[in-house]
Amino acid sequence: MEDARPRYSKRLGVESNLDGVLMDCTMDQGGRVPIITRNVQRSGTRRRYQDDGISDDEIEGKRTFDLEEKLTSSRFSSDRVKRMEGKDFTFEYIQRGGLRDPIIFEKPDGLGIKMPDPDFSVNDVKVFVGSRRVIDVMDVTTQKGIEMSMAQWRRYYETPPAQREKLYNVISLEFSHTKLENLVKRPASVDIIDWVDNMWPRHLKERQRDSTNAIIDMQYPKVQKYCLMSVQGCYTDFHVDFGGTSVWYHILRGGKVFWLIPPTPQNLELYENWVLSGKQGDIFLGDKATDCQRIELKQGYTFMIPSGWIHAVYTPVDTLVFGGNFLHSFNIPMQLHISNIEDRTRCVSKFRYPFYYEMCWYVLERYLYSLTNTSHLTPEFQKYSLGIGLKREPSSCPSKKLNGHIKDEDDEDDGDEDEEEEEEDEEEEEVEEAASPPAKPGVKVHLTPFELEGLWNLLGKLESLPSHKKCVPAGIHNAPALLHDIRTMLQEHANDNPKLSYTGIPIIKWPKRPSWYQPPPPPPVGRPRLSNTVVVPRPVKPPSSMSVLRRRRVRCKRCEACLRTECGDCNFCRDMKKFGGPGKLKQTCVLRQCLAPGLPLSAACEVCGEGNPEPGEATTFSHTLMECSNCAQIAHPGCLKVPGEGVVNKDLPSCWECPKCVLGKESESESSGSDDDSVASASSLSPPAPPSEKHSHREGNRKRAGALELRLRKRIKLERNKILHSKRKASSLDGRSAKLHCRRGHSRDDDDDDDSASEEEEGEGRSHGGARRLSLHPRGSHASACATREGRGLGGGACGEAPPTAWAEGAG
Repeated sequence: MEDARPRYSKRLGVESNLDGVLMDCTMDQGGRVPIITRNVQRSGTRRRYQDDGISDDEIEGKRTFDLEEKLTSSRFSSDRVKRMEGKDFTFEYIQRGGLRDPIIFEKPDGLGIKMPDPDFSVNDVKVFVGSRRVIDVMDVTTQKGIEMSMAQWRRYYETPPAQREKLYNVISLEFSHTKLENLVKRPASVDIIDWVDNMWPRHLKERQRDSTNAIIDMQYPKVQKYCLMSVQGCYTDFHVDFGGTSVWYHILRGGKVFWLIPPTPQNLELYENWVLSGKQGDIFLGDKATDCQRIELKQGYTFMIPSGWIHAVYTPVDTLVFGGNFLHSFNIPMQLHISNIEDRTRCVSKFRYPFYYEMCWYVLERYLYSLTNTSHLTPEFQKYSLGIGLKREPSSCPSKKLNGHIKDEDDEDDGDEDEEEEEEDEEEEEVEEAASPPAKPGVKVHLTPFELEGLWNLLGKLESLPSHKKCVPAGIHNAPALLHDIRTMLQEHANDNPKLSYTGIPIIKWPKRPSWYQPPPPPPVGRPRLSNTVVVPRPVKPPSSMSVLRRRRVRCKRCEACLRTECGDCNFCRDMKKFGGPGKLKQTCVLRQCLAPGLPLSAACEVCGEGNPEPGEATTFSHTLMECSNCAQIAHPGCLKVPGEGVVNKDLPSCWECPKCVLGKESESESSGSDDDSVASASSLSPPAPPSEKHSHREGNRKRAGALELRLRKRIKLERNKILHSKRKASSLDGRSAKLHCRRGHSRDDDDDDDSASEEEEGEGRSHGGARRLSLHPRGSHASACATREGRGLGGGACGEAPPTAWAEGAG
């Protein structure tokens, strides 16, 4: 499958030094067996390039072969792909053929699939999986993975192709256990043969609650349903799907071009050597392999990729695909062979099929139980997966009531006892029928040659594993006994008749569950034990009106700061992921801090409950939302029934001092003037009346807030001027003189900064009568000062890279 691989943690390049060779194990864009690039460390000097704006990853990731020529060449004209109708793709067909050749279904009729309407868009995907869902995105040029939210990806995907600065491709979005799961159904024959549905203990799958692929919360191999979203021009180099899984692949919108290479021993050896050579960008594997075929998939096509097939993918137009991976019992040797290739290429475990060997143990156990009625599962797994020892809980039994009253045991007559005995007998028969194996006693069940060969290979693989790599799952009670019994069973079926094995009926089936069965609740994750003491809940305080009214302001997107690009030098830029940082601060660049932030669209008037008028409507001042800088009240001026007028803040949009606060100021000034007169006329022995504590506290807070706001604005302006000034001077000088100039300039700037800061603090102390000083830095002021002192270079490294598109920025 092209783009779906399990996500267990943040997908970044994993590097390890092995015998002087740097191995970069990054998943290829399609995402199965990772392409491991071995870059032998050179003893000579590093090559230098003219364009310093191109990163090393982009230089290494460039292809030297002509992709357009590969799209039109007549060399890839083999005929290995079959074309079938959906009604012919049955379980018996898989039994006879083993699913060894790729198959194209031009129409979905007869496959049993269910898909959304063709107008289903990426925006709809965002709605069904959530706009905050974090997805893995691959940079096609560098083959490096980054993370985005679905909202960010939708904005990029809907950008016109000519305006996309880089090519990005969604490499995995597994959407099981989301609302989108109900809209997509895979082919019915895949449901019959998939190991996840038929071999893995079903009660574990029922416990799955997390919709992501975090391995810590994963209860089963969650690789069944993927959504793939590719933009025009994306190319995925040759790869094999992880663990040797087969793939179902449906083109909902758009189209794809595939190059397919059959998994012959020669081609697989060539592929392995090509992966380890590190020359994927120089060699098009289809030119070296034998029997390569190019096919084009159009909208509405369904494609089946068998295990082990090596394939590359090109996206000619923006495309939306649904697909999934599955293991099955009819090509086990190839699946194990691909797993061995992953071992030899040192593929990291988080990029492989999850719980691979645990699944192999459950496969042997399920075949043994289905053919011999012998189970090596633990009692708990037998109870909830096989129904052995399952009993009806007393709480689930219907209460015995008669005319709304509970019946006494003395009032029960013989007829009622007989009815209860009949019900109990029926329940026991239902449980016995549910727990019985599918194989009827006395009826010989024949294994197909593909199953027989695969089970022998699986048994040999598990026996050959060292003890620390056997990965025996918790549900297996006695692993050595299971291996012994499965060997005996395979010896008994060594002479099975292939003609009698093609029945069209699967051997492995889960027993029927009773109608009253309820799955066990999932165990609590990391929940501490409750103490014996009764915990009295704290009273919940109602939210204050102030906290509800305070709204975070948003960018105006029109001022000079909003339209400016990131500087790449300040601490916030260095923290962004696109500049190579960890992405923890999540703050915007110092130079991009908005000068006129406005109220958000969700802001509403406290009086009438309505927001700002629509953009097309005529707006007046009385109907414009205003936020008071003193009491933080958001309201329409026309809705306030307070006499007087407010004072509008000219520096900040939608900001004023409301008439109520202005009136309070005037009354305070009048009262203070009258108090002064009374004090002057009164006797000197009588002390003045102290103002109220609440009033003085509010007045002090207001003065401090005003002084702090003024200091913040001055400091931000100072930091911006310093950064812009240093950049202008550094660009006009050469590297050495610029470095000298920055050192001298920063030392002088630091002294000036200290002097200005001390003058401001002295002025504040004089103006506020020695009020307590607060140390509060604006967003980015202190960090930008540090960045200015450190960033003396002219670029290079992450700072010299061209910034990606605006949606990928790490700014808040």
